[in-house]
Amino acid sequence: MNLLKCILTANNCYKTGKKITPKGVMVHSTGANNPTVKRYAQPLKTDSDYAALTQKLGKNNNGNHWNRGGLSVCVHAFIGKLADGTIGTVQTLPWNHRGWHAGSGKKGSANDTHISFEICEDGLADAAYFKKIYQEAVELTAMLCKEYHLDPLADGVVICHSEGYKQGVASNHGDVMHWFPKHGKSMDTFRAEVAAKLKANTAPTEKPTTPSTPA
Repeated sequence: MNLLKCILTANNCYKTGKKITPKGVMVHSTGANNPTVKRYAQPLKTDSDYAALTQKLGKNNNGNHWNRGGLSVCVHAFIGKLADGTIGTVQTLPWNHRGWHAGSGKKGSANDTHISFEICEDGLADAAYFKKIYQEAVELTAMLCKEYHLDPLADGVVICHSEGYKQGVASNHGDVMHWFPKHGKSMDTFRAEVAAKLKANTAPTEKPTTPSTPA
């Protein structure tokens, strides 16, 4: 996983300062044909790492990124293309910050329970791009499950926005099930791969045996 940090400190969501105890991870996708993370994540000129982050992310010259006030949405991370064309994850909120990503349903809101990330969509047909962002999403989710002691196979823990709607904790959106099946994947395969990655990451390493010294 290629993880960078660009906290959206000017976003109203960040300024609220509300925290959660993460109980799950919600997967979103952006719904727009723009695979570059710079569209959404940009540092402020006052940030000490402004130059380095701008070089890595690329510069959004349109001013429509999410590191500004007046927006009613914010997630914890984005996955997509960096300035050099490689795939990366950019953290945009502290993991235990209450995000504005799910909306609400008849049983409440995943904003109160779930860490969220957006996968930057392209035209939805590029298999090579999908393979890379899918793997990045698996690795990010496995990392978060390890950090917060979450079981990705447990009911309601790792879900996408459309599943959140069906479970009554999110607004009516179709992501990511309008995209994943085009490439032979589903949230069930995603959860299984997260669980396998988590198991591999947490498996104890076997200590080498020390040869006995002759008496």
